[in-house]
Amino acid sequence: MLRAVKNTAQLGTSILLFLDITGCAGQKVTHSGFLPEETYTEMTPQKGHVDDHIYVKPGLEASKYKIAVIDPVAWHPVANAPHLKPEVAARMTDAFTTEIRKQVGTIYNVVDASTCAPCTDAIHIRAAITNIRRSKWYYNAIPVVAGFAAGAAGGGMPPIPPPFPGGASEELIAVDGSNNETLVAIATYNNGMPWNMMGQWLPYAHAKRAFHLASTLLVEEFKKSGATVIPTEKK
Repeated sequence: MLRAVKNTAQLGTSILLFLDITGCAGQKVTHSGFLPEETYTEMTPQKGHVDDHIYVKPGLEASKYKIAVIDPVAWHPVANAPHLKPEVAARMTDAFTTEIRKQVGTIYNVVDASTCAPCTDAIHIRAAITNIRRSKWYYNAIPVVAGFAAGAAGGGMPPIPPPFPGGASEELIAVDGSNNETLVAIATYNNGMPWNMMGQWLPYAHAKRAFHLASTLLVEEFKKSGATVIPTEKK
């Protein structure tokens, strides 16, 4: 048993060296130019979201809006973002668009622009994926194996972050349909977490989780300003 624990410790040291060599291609808040430049200057970290940049119009009365129009999400990469094949970019932007519609649909009636033109009484939402990384299972498998080895040997080796967990960065803006005034703007991101096992194996699972968290954050800001959940029977 002692030898097994010692071997596990040596394995952990080797893995930490491996992580140092490979590095983590982590996501972070972006300034891609997708949002109006003046909006970036007004966005700041907020309590509970110290790593995100958020702007909410002072005195926003979110409850006065009843409908939302959501544009298809754009792929608007920053300079260091990876190149995506067109079919991959389309799959990711579609996934983010679907998630935004799902989350915003809990507080507003989501309609197509063609059915409410000029939609002056609606909130108009635009969003972009500004960076993205796929998870690489062939690197992430090493920490997973080490974790199992530590558990089998009775060692106390802490969870090791996967070296290539994947994730995504996003920028979102919601404006008043009548005057194009910015109501909410967000620059956010999320990286894969060690406990999300499936995300270590599936290429873009952690990116899709980032889409969910970004959409949820947008809805949270509207709720803080008075938006309420639509009763299920009325949706």
